[in-house]
Amino acid sequence: MEADLHIHTTVSDGCLSPAEAVRLARDINLQALSITDHDTMGGIPEALDEGKKLNIKVIPGVEMSTEYRHKEIHILGYYVDSGNENFQTLLELLRKSRQKRVKNIIKKLNGLGCTVELEEVANLAREGSVGRPHIARVLAQKGYVSSVKDAFEKLIGYNAPAYVERYKLLPKEVIQLVLKAGGVPVLAHPGLIKNDSVIYNIIEDGLRGIEVYHPEHSPEEIRKFQIMAFKNNLLITGGSDCHGIDRLTGSQLGGVTVPMYHVEKLEQASIEIKWKNKQKQTREL
Repeated sequence: MEADLHIHTTVSDGCLSPAEAVRLARDINLQALSITDHDTMGGIPEALDEGKKLNIKVIPGVEMSTEYRHKEIHILGYYVDSGNENFQTLLELLRKSRQKRVKNIIKKLNGLGCTVELEEVANLAREGSVGRPHIARVLAQKGYVSSVKDAFEKLIGYNAPAYVERYKLLPKEVIQLVLKAGGVPVLAHPGLIKNDSVIYNIIEDGLRGIEVYHPEHSPEEIRKFQIMAFKNNLLITGGSDCHGIDRLTGSQLGGVTVPMYHVEKLEQASIEIKWKNKQKQTREL
């Protein structure tokens, strides 16, 4: 009776298709999983269809990047209304900024003597949300670096020679848009932030949950975030952050899970948020 609530697929920078992720979840006896691709919900319909066939619960999700006090902050949105126009406009804006960033990184890499073509990166991303991990894989395939991690450390990571700043949104902006779209905003892998005061500020911005369980969290951090969730009335989530082979972070699908109890609480929270939104709309009419 376990669920993995943080999974990436080929629709962004993962190596499993949405249907493959659901089938693997069935094979390892998970009851539920959430597809949380970067800046896109494009893989959700395929995963939902496969989930119905295999009796695996699929929780619609998405992961979005923000920045606060020079820290990269990732916000997970669960049960977002995929038909919400404002939210889809945000995701489209983020995907376009990704494409622009990739082009600028490639330009820098070529100037450094690393011959990378946009088409090579696009072929890896296929129709999905393109990002630095795709560039890193191309660099590794062509022998410029030894691995995806090596690519980030030597060439495209923060302060590296081919690093390019990305479009910046504040956590508060994304949290509010998730809530307005009927979703549940959750702080992803808080242990990677390394600054508790930043986390508390984000909680005050309307956060509804925190990813307590993550492969990068130590036992001490897990305990700290459990207490933080309890004291601040936050939902608890967790997941593998699975990307597949040659990953930069995360573990294999099912490597980190949470009991289905937390999925039920997450779903109930989304129902309450949607109801409050509907009540507010009714009052405004």
